[in-house]
Amino acid sequence: MAIRRRQHSIRFSNDEWNAIVEAANRNDMTPGEFVREAATHAAAEKIGLEEARLTPALVELLKRTFRGVHILTYLKRRELSGEGSADAFQEAVDAARTAQARTIEISMDDKP
Repeated sequence: MAIRRRQHSIRFSNDEWNAIVEAANRNDMTPGEFVREAATHAAAEKIGLEEARLTPALVELLKRTFRGVHILTYLKRRELSGEGSADAFQEAVDAARTAQARTIEISMDDKP
């Protein structure tokens, strides 16, 4: 499920914005993504979430990663189904899903 975001206005000096753009480029991110991730990470630490295993930014990154892996898995499954390797591939998919569920479960168990 996609996160619904609202647009907010924030002002930066030219020097601040240039530094943000450079940092975002170094991290293969847009300036907006960089500011959002940096701000949410800083906010999580300020409100005492440093003990949590997964920060909100990391949870979002995991979700995006799993979505990407899902797409690649689908494409690879189609490729291998013609080669008779579908059963072995399905076992790997099931193991990945189990690992994902355990990761999310552990994260939720740590929250108050």
